[in-house]
Amino acid sequence: MKKILIIMVLATMTIVVNAQNKVTSAKVAPEMVYYYTSFNVVRMRETSKGKDVYVPSIGDNKTIQMNLCKDSEGKTIYFDVPLNAFNWITSQGWELWNHDDNYNAIQRWVIRKKVTKEELNRLIKEDLETSNSIESIPSAVDELRSRMK
Repeated sequence: MKKILIIMVLATMTIVVNAQNKVTSAKVAPEMVYYYTSFNVVRMRETSKGKDVYVPSIGDNKTIQMNLCKDSEGKTIYFDVPLNAFNWITSQGWELWNHDDNYNAIQRWVIRKKVTKEELNRLIKEDLETSNSIESIPSAVDELRSRMK
């Protein structure tokens, strides 16, 4: 009985010592940050089917132009119901973050997507420009005040 107990104690100690010697290196996940751009849904005409459809478009942060969303074959994506465009953009990893219509006919949303900090820095570096010759542009209110004088 004592021999069995000693064997069990030795086996347990071997397992415990072996487990303590194993060092696991935890993988560090890259820091994730948000990348922002604009998004809207435009009513357009699908001429081959003769019906109105809703086409999602994503803003180009460099040119401020809205680009129609395309599939992998280069065909324009469209929906019969505008809400499905919002469902589609969220399925692509984007979050609807802020609605900004500025009382315009075109409804524009700010969307965001988590990217690595390195990816965000690369995107910012592509768009970043500097200058020593920047001046203010009068606001509409300032323009009206100057005309009223």
